[in-house]
Amino acid sequence: MQRVTVEDVPSRAYRGLELFLLGPTVLSALFGIGIIVVGVLSLGSSSGGAAGTGAAGAAGTGASAGATGAGFTAFLGGMAIVWLLAIVLGLLSIVAVPLFLYLDASKVADQDLEWEPSPGLYVVLGFFVSGLAVLHYLYKRHEYVVDWVGSETWWYVAMAGAALGVVGVVGAALNPIMLGVAMLGLPLFVVGIYRDATFVRLNSEWRPNPVNHFLIGLLSAVLVVPGVLYFGYFAYKRHSHVGLV
Repeated sequence: MQRVTVEDVPSRAYRGLELFLLGPTVLSALFGIGIIVVGVLSLGSSSGGAAGTGAAGAAGTGASAGATGAGFTAFLGGMAIVWLLAIVLGLLSIVAVPLFLYLDASKVADQDLEWEPSPGLYVVLGFFVSGLAVLHYLYKRHEYVVDWVGSETWWYVAMAGAALGVVGVVGAALNPIMLGVAMLGLPLFVVGIYRDATFVRLNSEWRPNPVNHFLIGLLSAVLVVPGVLYFGYFAYKRHSHVGLV
């Protein structure tokens, strides 16, 4: 069996599937932007109203209530943006995911591999369980078709995302608007881990499957504390095999 790389199987459909895989992180970033923008606008309005109060104590109380109201308004604004885009993404996936799976599986099946994906089967799976089909297909593809990342840049992106996540979660205890910062850190962390896992896989004896680490990174980061533990694990394994800097 020959060694097959992404250059042997050039496929825009494959990259399209990766974009759908990363879709939840894009929604997270937009959610974060929505929270920050709406929150800042709401704070500006509440600050203007608080400035008009006569007594200092009343002004302080008004400012505190305004901050809470701004955070709640920001959260609702962010949710509205995410829901609208999620609907659009869901409608696109009904057609695009089965099509991309069919096109890429056809190319991979033509290679001399132990894995011969059935294009027809993946079309059916892509239509009925698109998310699971994309996860399974990309997991298997990474096992048999060599992809690569030629730079450690994505590791620094993951670290930046982890830092933003921690700052955002801690800051949200003081002002809910800081939750937007954490939401902006999530895509940086997860996408960075996904791409860096490919780099580590190619340059060390540790062979993490990028899809596994994308999924674990996403789910654990949402739960915050498991995300910190997972990042510590990934950093330890990476340090053991290729270093951290």
